[in-house]
Amino acid sequence: MIGQRERDPARCRRAFPSAALLFLCGLALACDRGRANPGTVADRFVDKYYVESDQQGALGYAGGVAALKLRDELKLAAEGRRPGMDMISRQIRVYYRRDALSGEGDLRRVDYHLDIRPQGGGELKRDAHLELQRGPDGWRVVRFHETQPH
Repeated sequence: MIGQRERDPARCRRAFPSAALLFLCGLALACDRGRANPGTVADRFVDKYYVESDQQGALGYAGGVAALKLRDELKLAAEGRRPGMDMISRQIRVYYRRDALSGEGDLRRVDYHLDIRPQGGGELKRDAHLELQRGPDGWRVVRFHETQPH
């Protein structure tokens, strides 16, 4: 046949694992880029933990004491959902503003102003304080707590 190449099935099988490996490496790098910036990690943590009330999702951005605190909260929440335990749930909306990002080297502190609005009215103001540390897999929230605004 002139102008056409025959396919070599063995060559196609060898190329597929290489292409798949290349794709997976690229995917891993793309996911890791999300931890390259401490401000981005802090914002994502605040979104998961405070806005979405998703401790499991926040764990993906946590390490150290923060991860221990989240696991304890998840355990308590699971115990509260046992049969016979009636929990009253109120919807809330949380809005936040990043006030400061400070630090240098492998440590950062990020402060947020939280505006918490429960269903049915009312308004709570809190300040959230996050400490981040850079490790081999990027930035992680290692401590967090809330205070009353000044």
